Amino acid sequence: MPLRTARHDMALIAALLTTAETEARALGDSTPGAEHLLLASLLVEDASAREVAGVTADAVRAAISVVHAESLSAIGVTQPELAASLPPARGIHRSEVSAQEVFQQAHRLARRSPSGLRSAHVLLAVAEREHGTATRVLSQLGLERESVVDAARRVLEL
Repeated sequence: MPLRTARHDMALIAALLTTAETEARALGDSTPGAEHLLLASLLVEDASAREVAGVTADAVRAAISVVHAESLSAIGVTQPELAASLPPARGIHRSEVSAQEVFQQAHRLARRSPSGLRSAHVLLAVAEREHGTATRVLSQLGLERESVVDAARRVLEL
């Protein structure tokens, strides 16, 4: 991998992780999950995920809130309105297992790409998941997993 691509990948990784953590905390979650990486993929400078998804970050935030509320409701818990987001995290990045799995899959997918890691690799890794909160978020947005996978593969030329 050329040095330029490696630098680009490292910068994008930092942006994705930082953005996912910031968005998770803004939504009241202490650690980011795959759904927050999905959101981060739409917010970073690289536009490839936005090109594939065709949804706004605000729509994804709203879908995450709906899915979380539905999950809590299913077990009989009503979610109170959050007064404020959690304070910024300090120290190393922490994430849920779902986010770690998505990131590892995105990295594996990016290895086959001459342009290096792109935000669409993260979106593709999320769409490839069969279960979980991020999968339910895609459904809440009216996005079919298979269609997102196909569109991402076209954009990434995989």
